[in-house]
Amino acid sequence: MTSPAAKAPAGPIPDVTVITGAYNSMPYITRSVTSVLEQTIGTDRLQILVINDGSTDGTGAELDRLAAENPALTVIHQENSGGPAGPRNVGLERATGRYVFFLDADDYLGRETLARMVETADANGTDVVVGKMIGVNGRNAPTSMYHQNLARTDVFSSRVYWTLNPMKLFRRELVEQHKLRFRPELKVGQDQPFTSAAYLHADGISVIGDYECVYWVKRDDGGNNTSVTKGTAPRIRFMRAMFELVGEHVPDGPRRDHLLARHYSIDLPHTIRQLRREKNAGDRQTAFQDMREMFAQWYTEGAAARLSVIERLLMELVRRGDLDDLIAASKYHRKLGDLDAEHLVENGRVYARYPFFRDPARNIPDGFYDVTDELPVPFRVGTAGLDAATGVVHLTGRVKAPAPDGWSAPPEMLLKQRGGIVQHRLPLLLQEKRDRDGYQDFRLDIDPATAGGGEPLAEALWDLSLACGDANVTRFGDENDLNLAKQPAMHAAPTHAGSGQVVTLYATRSTGHLTLELGEIKHRAAKRFEAAARAGARGDELAVDVRATVSGLPADAVRLDVEGPAGVVASAVARPGRAAGVTRTYRARLRLPREARKRRDAFTPKITVRAGSLAWTVPVRPAEPEPAGAAPPAGRGLAAMLRSARSRRAART
Repeated sequence: MTSPAAKAPAGPIPDVTVITGAYNSMPYITRSVTSVLEQTIGTDRLQILVINDGSTDGTGAELDRLAAENPALTVIHQENSGGPAGPRNVGLERATGRYVFFLDADDYLGRETLARMVETADANGTDVVVGKMIGVNGRNAPTSMYHQNLARTDVFSSRVYWTLNPMKLFRRELVEQHKLRFRPELKVGQDQPFTSAAYLHADGISVIGDYECVYWVKRDDGGNNTSVTKGTAPRIRFMRAMFELVGEHVPDGPRRDHLLARHYSIDLPHTIRQLRREKNAGDRQTAFQDMREMFAQWYTEGAAARLSVIERLLMELVRRGDLDDLIAASKYHRKLGDLDAEHLVENGRVYARYPFFRDPARNIPDGFYDVTDELPVPFRVGTAGLDAATGVVHLTGRVKAPAPDGWSAPPEMLLKQRGGIVQHRLPLLLQEKRDRDGYQDFRLDIDPATAGGGEPLAEALWDLSLACGDANVTRFGDENDLNLAKQPAMHAAPTHAGSGQVVTLYATRSTGHLTLELGEIKHRAAKRFEAAARAGARGDELAVDVRATVSGLPADAVRLDVEGPAGVVASAVARPGRAAGVTRTYRARLRLPREARKRRDAFTPKITVRAGSLAWTVPVRPAEPEPAGAAPPAGRGLAAMLRSARSRRAART
């Protein structure tokens, strides 16, 4: 029944319906619900539905208490449904918001989460918004899809498919149009078909990567908001449901392989782990045969190519019907994964001594143990930087073949779009001469205007890796990359079409890995300018010095404006000075017009920087700190600025 103190208020359509299913969720439910009530979007724009799914621990009483104090909260009490799907579907039947958001009773939101998500969806016209998740109390939250904000993406151009929990914002029109509901017949993964189908039907997906939206809590008792399901059969039914869903929406080919590989690498180990735990030999054998039939239908060479060698070995043992061997190999996989293993080098190939390698009783081909194409490419960085005039990336270094008898394929620089499947390859220019350790010098120029297969690179983060063939890929860079971790190289200039582009080359602080950034995704050009004002030789003259650590700007890019109540009253183009390393200075002088001289407090100086269609506004500050003991000037207008300059000049004399 519905709590009598918590009827949904009548009025305008809410922006978001927040749906929470709660089962024995004390004490976590209090923080979860409170985090929704305290959202900056305001409860007047929310419909909050909490479905008490037959709790026996006081959850229902706590929800009634919260509802009595907060009219925006509606509590629905029902008999236990056995899983999270039932309560969520009940909430969907009651939902009236433009968007729906599912929040588990153990978890909670950042205060700005819903406001940011609604703003993002409305601004970009996207149907799903994925917000950054943070693990709490030792819970491991996914991370690969949150490296950057994405205004509009899909499951093939990003890593969003690697997070299929429903704690996201969904446009309710999408949900109702395609009759999306949770699958109560599945005892495992009831949420994943819903989220997957929403992704595949969505007209665009947005990602918020710069704000902690959802706090994903690991409960002290190890439980969750419904129950823990054991056994192999439920997991096989879940995997089959996901394969069928993807197969229904995505034609056979690389895109389908990309999505299915996610389930083989993440869900298959859980299924095999349950298979090992089956106590009844008959149940174990039946489940194993079900696995074989499922994989015979859905496992393809394209999906296999996206798995590691040990994962492909496990799949081969499934295909062969070797249950005991699969159990033995899976224990090894759980213990070591694809970490260091004993290797055999033979005829220019490298083989990992995984279980049953060259066992005559199994006769498994050596190809299932061949890790040559997974070995890292040895390298040493020489130089890495941006050409200040053109924005072209120049790289030099030394590289060594990973295979003992040379290159199995010509070495290339791989540019891979972070979070996506798009990648471009550029051949290295190698010197034939090798040193005594087998290294060859290389050189490579990366022009963002042509590096995308002859076309400009799309605005994104492009991670740089060395590649030899399709599999052995090594992230490129080290901790000594010209201080690019501390001071990324940035270039901003008009393109050939007259628009503008910001190119940034940077290295991560932890690993030194190099990334080429097209567009202002992580690094903002406006932060690379500093402007300081001082009084000129005449009392009616203003001078501003600008320090820039951005290369490639046109000669007339920097301009000083004096702005008043009616707009800009005076302007002057700053003259570029000599560059010193990555820093260039600009100086602008102008004589103040009469109205600015008379009413100085009403006028403010500002610096505008333009490069093609790009434009940034830089605040102007006094050139020097105030003298010791002096009070800071009041206001930010010309009067305060010039008064500060005169007081500093007087203090020096």
